[in-house]
Amino acid sequence: MKILILYTYNKGLLSSFFQELSEKIYQDGYEVVNFYLKHREDFFVQNGVRIYGEKRSGYFKNYYRIYKFVKKEKPDVVISNFSYINPAILAGRLLGVKSNIAWFHTAYGHTKPSVVKVLNKTLYLNMANLVLANSKRLQEEMHTIYKVPRKGTRRIPFWTNICNYNPCANTLNALKKNDTFKIGCPGRLVSDKNHQTVIKAISGLKSKKNVALYIAGNGSYKQELETLVEQLGLNSQVVFLGNLSIPEMVAFYKSMDVVVLPSYHEAFGLVFIEALAIGVPVIVSSKFGALDFIDTQQFSLNNFTFNPNSVSDLVNQLQLYVENNGVASAFFKDLYLNTFDKELIYQSIKYIITNPNPLD
Repeated sequence: MKILILYTYNKGLLSSFFQELSEKIYQDGYEVVNFYLKHREDFFVQNGVRIYGEKRSGYFKNYYRIYKFVKKEKPDVVISNFSYINPAILAGRLLGVKSNIAWFHTAYGHTKPSVVKVLNKTLYLNMANLVLANSKRLQEEMHTIYKVPRKGTRRIPFWTNICNYNPCANTLNALKKNDTFKIGCPGRLVSDKNHQTVIKAISGLKSKKNVALYIAGNGSYKQELETLVEQLGLNSQVVFLGNLSIPEMVAFYKSMDVVVLPSYHEAFGLVFIEALAIGVPVIVSSKFGALDFIDTQQFSLNNFTFNPNSVSDLVNQLQLYVENNGVASAFFKDLYLNTFDKELIYQSIKYIITNPNPLD
């Protein structure tokens, strides 16, 4: 059986997930090919997996390149995500691919697509043999918004490889301030990531300690956030770190006393499981899709979630940590190991990929 996986090959952790998934499938005896579009052509073999990169260009040329590649490789299974979904599904349908799988990662509320885009995505998703979603709420959107039949979807979480990376020593040293209570907030600086609520919560803390907020990431909303910081008189307490590499992110997580993830919408939330895997205490928005996989009998969500629309809710949660009454880091490490076990997730994915009728 030949399996083709289309995803954006780069140095990010989501790319790392698909790389490792491809390698594990190959090690189990299947032929695996990866394909991506970028600024130049490339080809290499990584741990048995053939990886092809072709030059990204215009809309129709990209569709044709993917069609031509699928035609050349003749895979039994095609798996695609993000911008690869539409052309891969169309090529698979035209070329008679046995199993055409779309792996959908983006919540409707996050992107708020137009009616035309919804109709377009509805058309393509319903041409797939199966749609994978990475949370219960995203799976529900497949049914209610994109009209995919319930039997045509499955729900699968991610794992993270962040613990495979050593922390950047320079970043680790720069963030070591023993007299400061450090709050971390990673994520692209866009309004939907809701950094503004964390900044307002810092202003509302009642503490005798030195409290600092470190924001990792960059984006179009940075100027508005800087203005808010200025208005609240928090210039000495809020630090914008910009974009960080994976080793720098490891150092970032390890340096924080608590990490806040305040997004209004997250289909899954890789930053959540990254922080969990490292064992840093987390206060996370109740809108994160990754929460759907947690056994709430074993791990109460009330211990670490908050309403992203409520500054006071976040202030109350943060105050517990500032006063050394927050949840211990061991709780979060156990939560990750019990919920996002790599081997269990992989076996579920492999079954779906290699079983012609996984829902029968």
